[in-house]
Amino acid sequence: MTGILRVPRRAALAAIAALVASASLVSFAESYRGLYVWSSEHGLHGLWAMAWPLQVDTFIAVGELALFVALADRWAARSRLAAWAVTLLGLAVSVAGNVGHVTGHSLTNRATAACPPLAAAAALAVGLGVLKRVVQVHQQNAPGTRPGRAPGPRAESASALNGRAHPARTRRASRPRTRARTRSAPVTADDAEREFMADLASGTVPSLRSIRARLHVGQDRARALQEHLAQLAPASTAPDS
Repeated sequence: MTGILRVPRRAALAAIAALVASASLVSFAESYRGLYVWSSEHGLHGLWAMAWPLQVDTFIAVGELALFVALADRWAARSRLAAWAVTLLGLAVSVAGNVGHVTGHSLTNRATAACPPLAAAAALAVGLGVLKRVVQVHQQNAPGTRPGRAPGPRAESASALNGRAHPARTRRASRPRTRARTRSAPVTADDAEREFMADLASGTVPSLRSIRARLHVGQDRARALQEHLAQLAPASTAPDS
């Protein structure tokens, strides 16, 4: 994600979280009032009537929070069935209780009474849906979790180039390593022959600059080694400096 959209995205997520939380609180409060009226009209009074709505709407909140934990911990689909069952059962009982206290048979009044528990469940569902997408994006962008990149044109061209007998690369690949030397040991003619074996085989005498860079010798020693190599190279070309 580009840096231009990162800040607006965070602001949008914060606004969604605030709106979902506000809608959930208002919906649960309205549902509590309806269930309280229901319990008061059906033989409960005082603290018992006040406590009765909690044992209904609590199952909606607990069920959806269980679904949140299932999402965070990546539960299997079968393990989420119990959380869904608790949520839907609590929602059904809450809707029945909120609608049941309405007097009369007006459809609009009953629909209005059924809105609070449905709105509470919908708000939590929307919040969980957004959270699910955010978690998926975070997992995809996390280091070490991205799938391996398919070989593109550059990779294919590099493989094809490696498969061909490219002169420069073949020469570097077939070049034997110079034997390990200490700083005090001088560079011998044998060292130069081993280092520039591929060049000599192609009839090319290495330049003074190449001899100095690869054998780490001075100008005079490089010139002497170049003259020695020039005698060994068949049909050698004139060396440059």
